[in-house]
Amino acid sequence: MTLPSGLSTAAIASVMLQASLDCIIAIDQHNVVVEWNPAAERTFSFTRAEAVGRNLSSLIIPPKYREAHERGMQRYLDTRIPHLVNHRVQIEAQRRNGDIFPCEIAFHPLEVDGHSYFAAYLRDLSEERRINHERSQLAMVAEASTDFIAFSDLNNRLMYINAAGRKLVGYEGAIPAHAQLADVVHPDDRDVLTEQIWPQVRDEGSWEGEMRLIHQGTGDVIDVHRTIFTVYDPVTKAATGYATVTRDIRERKRIEQERLAWQTELETQVAQRTRELNELNAELDAFNYSISHDLRAPIRHMTGFASLLRRSLLAENPEKSEQYLNMIEQAASRMALLVEALLRLAQQARQPLRRGTVDLSKVAQEVREELTPELAQRQVSWTGGALPVVLGDETLLRQVLLNLIGNAVKYTRMREHAQIDVQARREDAEWVIEVRDNGVGFDPQYSGKLFGVFQRLHGEQEFEGIGVGLANVQRIVKRHGGRVWATAVLGVGATFSFTLPA
Repeated sequence: MTLPSGLSTAAIASVMLQASLDCIIAIDQHNVVVEWNPAAERTFSFTRAEAVGRNLSSLIIPPKYREAHERGMQRYLDTRIPHLVNHRVQIEAQRRNGDIFPCEIAFHPLEVDGHSYFAAYLRDLSEERRINHERSQLAMVAEASTDFIAFSDLNNRLMYINAAGRKLVGYEGAIPAHAQLADVVHPDDRDVLTEQIWPQVRDEGSWEGEMRLIHQGTGDVIDVHRTIFTVYDPVTKAATGYATVTRDIRERKRIEQERLAWQTELETQVAQRTRELNELNAELDAFNYSISHDLRAPIRHMTGFASLLRRSLLAENPEKSEQYLNMIEQAASRMALLVEALLRLAQQARQPLRRGTVDLSKVAQEVREELTPELAQRQVSWTGGALPVVLGDETLLRQVLLNLIGNAVKYTRMREHAQIDVQARREDAEWVIEVRDNGVGFDPQYSGKLFGVFQRLHGEQEFEGIGVGLANVQRIVKRHGGRVWATAVLGVGATFSFTLPA
């Protein structure tokens, strides 16, 4: 093939010499520079005019290599046997400012009109070495990282996964042929990866968020936080592939779940303590009322009868004096009972719950046996079904049933034939236990007062008691997470109900 008219080999060579990105240097057999292209000017900072005619060794070869260079040239001239000629060799060169840098060089001999010349083709390897060093350092960092680090090409085919990544997803040895980033993603997350994440990475350059991976050996689900981004060529700025940095967050999620559980438990305890405090404040109000009302009455009685006693003693009236003394003793005994009841109520509030399984049927039977002395000479019909087994403090729940069944026994004593029914039913997540009787009942409009301290709807002359039992029942049931209430028809009977968690 011939060259086009007007285009010579010399012209092409001249253009290539000027346009080459590599240094092209020509020297004669005396090591003197005869040609020096623009790339050599840029690399060594000597202009062509400065370089041509000078000895190559003193111009660009570091002192420690000069003797070997000149010796090698002479050996070739003497023997015509190439040793380094026509071979690429990596050596060091020296810039005008004295900086030493790595380069790759190849010498080619030329014979022109009986004279020997050498063409040197030299490439500066500084940037390549720097890039390779950075890549080596990055590879070491990636391989030592505890995070999953991987690279893929533009078709998402996996090119590299570090040791932590291979361990996390169960890849042993080499990456399977044609493996893709999506292969280790949980099947339920792949549609999101394909339809949302990859488009965002391609359009915006990156994506960050949580997803799930699958261990390729065990099938375990792995919660991870992942960053996927596009990798660009530093020179052309064209996309060359994708990279991902992935962190196993299972432990973090476990800790977070524990923290949330503890927080929920703490909030529940705070709410429970708040309710208990509100209840205690309400009971404190009732207690204050009791101190100012119920305890004041026997004190007032004692004071009044003591004054009457003084007068009767002055009037020397023994019968009246004895009567007043009896009244004072009764008032004092009444006050002692009230104080003792308050102490028991306070002690019960401080007593910790000792939870265990409690068979309420068994407890109710034991309560009936305990009340047997009060049933002498009475006709009582007991009805009802089996009571549940619950979780609670058996001693305190026994006190609840003793109070409620004892009240049913007490308030039916006016009946010729008493009927007491104890039964339970399941409603959602709780048991409802009822104690029903056909006793004297009470006016429903006063049902709200029943569970207060020292609240009574019947006089002491009719039925004994000081009005603390039902307050105690309410406190015990609430401590077990339940509710208590009462319904009645005056003169017909009453039903007392309470709940416990099922």
